[in-house]
Amino acid sequence: MKRQRVGVACDKCRLLKAKCDGRQPVCSRCDGYGFTCSWSARKPRGSPGSQPDLGRQGIDESGRDSHGPLPSGTTGDFLTAYANATQSYEALIRELRLNLDPTQQAKLDAGLQNIQNQLPDVAKTEQPGPSAIAAPQGDDTTESSPTYVGKASDIHFVHYIRKYVTGNGSLDEDDLPTQSYAHHPNLGTFVALTQPPLVPSEAEAEQFLDVYLSTIHVAYPFICKSVLLREFGRFQAGDHNRPAFRPWLALFNFIFAIGSYYTSFPHGRHGGPYPYFRYFEQGLYFSRELGADCSLVNIWNLLVQCFFLLAVCHTDRCWNTLGFAIRMGHSIGLHVENSPNCPLSKEPWIKDRSHWRRTWYAMYVLDRLLALQLGRPMAIHEADFHVELPSATDDAPFSPGGGDDITSQERNRVRGHMMDYFLSVIEFSCILGLVIRELYRPSQIDISPEQMLQSTASLDHRLTEWKLQLPRHLRFDLGHTFEKSVSFKRQRNMLAVKFHHLRALIHRPFLCLPFLQMNNMPFLDLLLQHKERISEAESICIHEAQQTAHLLHNVTDERSLVHDFPWWQMISCLICASSILFVAETFYSDSAFLHGRTSPQSLREDAESCLKVFEALSVNSVAAQKAVDMLSALSRARRLGEERKSHAPRSRFLNGMLFTPALNKTRTVLAGKPLSPRHHPATPAGWPCEYVYIPSSRAPRDVYS
Repeated sequence: MKRQRVGVACDKCRLLKAKCDGRQPVCSRCDGYGFTCSWSARKPRGSPGSQPDLGRQGIDESGRDSHGPLPSGTTGDFLTAYANATQSYEALIRELRLNLDPTQQAKLDAGLQNIQNQLPDVAKTEQPGPSAIAAPQGDDTTESSPTYVGKASDIHFVHYIRKYVTGNGSLDEDDLPTQSYAHHPNLGTFVALTQPPLVPSEAEAEQFLDVYLSTIHVAYPFICKSVLLREFGRFQAGDHNRPAFRPWLALFNFIFAIGSYYTSFPHGRHGGPYPYFRYFEQGLYFSRELGADCSLVNIWNLLVQCFFLLAVCHTDRCWNTLGFAIRMGHSIGLHVENSPNCPLSKEPWIKDRSHWRRTWYAMYVLDRLLALQLGRPMAIHEADFHVELPSATDDAPFSPGGGDDITSQERNRVRGHMMDYFLSVIEFSCILGLVIRELYRPSQIDISPEQMLQSTASLDHRLTEWKLQLPRHLRFDLGHTFEKSVSFKRQRNMLAVKFHHLRALIHRPFLCLPFLQMNNMPFLDLLLQHKERISEAESICIHEAQQTAHLLHNVTDERSLVHDFPWWQMISCLICASSILFVAETFYSDSAFLHGRTSPQSLREDAESCLKVFEALSVNSVAAQKAVDMLSALSRARRLGEERKSHAPRSRFLNGMLFTPALNKTRTVLAGKPLSPRHHPATPAGWPCEYVYIPSSRAPRDVYS
């Protein structure tokens, strides 16, 4: 009998020059020998009737998974359709999952996993698993690459404290997930729309836009409001199918993401499963081809992205996105005043230089905010740009009416003053840059303590002068009786948070110096020489941390905090204040500097105010929940350190030196009494702070002489 030829043989049989029966997805020979059966795309041989059965599924009759992946010989259209079908099913799960009980959720997850197992390897890598669908808010289900945070970062300071109070710097395994409150989720690039776009109703869209204009826009007015409202009218009318409108379509989706997230407080759950992430992903889809087109609107796209990423604490991604925006700004000449490369456009407003100035300084301010929050170098330096400051009488960011809540009688007199906040923050950012360079430089070379003390005094004076020179309607330290402007109230709150946070950071290097810097001999020498100045710096640091907590006393609910304060930096500021209060309370009983200035109860109450805020916000914010975990880890570390110190021997020999309790000596240092050279503290690294060494030939009683 003549052997029947098959149209296509598998790759393994062709390599071994063996007969193949052509059965797909796994031929009989590969099935019998346990080989991996793969199929390359090639033109089939034989008669037209000998085509392989491409309709066979990857699950056998019993419902079990097949022995191998789907054949790679299938066409690209088939793979695309299969992947799109899987994504559509995932979208359906997002809509239904939260309304089901745990048993039904498990069945959905199992079904999705079963479908994903049928995808080829190249397609599997692009599909998120059920855990990503179950936790779309950004739980850390995958390991993220390590990122650097510098000395100015609140995360760096929390880690430093925790290592100190544990004595040997060891961390429990249970504390590893709480290393940071920043997120590293699998936010995709949304390369394809596999379901109808989520479009808010007309009322919702107007609400989301109003949230953006009344919160972020009053602080960063880089977009011209009249232009924004005009394009929004086109969006509402449905006139957004033109390719030229795609940048605006992306921009509005990012604004909807911000508005949807802000309005999700304090409900705990929005109408759907976290729709703000879906708006954000749609914005990424519509902006996917805009990276090569350097334009002002595309820079606005990136900036609005940054504020959403900051709000949900995707800080590292925000850092990268802002860097891209700054480079794009350099490409079109935002950093020079008389750029000859003004883009040719039919829109006359694009050639208006005021829009360029506001956009450049918005990136300048945000660059310094992120550099301080992460302790990283700044991307914009004063010597590298020359741009005039925005005009204080520029009405474009806030006109026509509706963006602010000022009455018509006051509009002509006050509207120009809305820009005073932005100009004040630009000057504030200059001081912030000096703080980073002079006190928290990223390099590993530390400045001398004397120079640091001098720089601290100079920077504190400059920051205080900045506050005193603020316009009257922005003075957050003064009363504002009968004022009805919500915009001015929010601007004052933003300035208050920034001022107290930065002033606390300026003086933080001298916080509880005898304990946190016990192994730093130059700092201890400085303590003996300038006791009063260091005591004052420590007091200011703690006072400003308490003032940050006091700003929360009149907050009535979560919505008031999110809308009336700079939510994009509040978690960082509250973590910084909480950690300072934690240190002050921990060492209060041993520090003579703190006695009479505050009380342990006051420190504890202010720290609890911050903790209550985090607990209330943790319903909608994973970052807030992580902040609670970080503060709890500090408390556990303190208890562990106290237990170790309670079991430590009162005296011991080490390397030929006798270590004895130095409680009286510590008080002597705190009281500022001079010590003779032979009694100078020189505690070995990692040794508990209650021990100092003296030569073994001397009696322990000499310590107290």
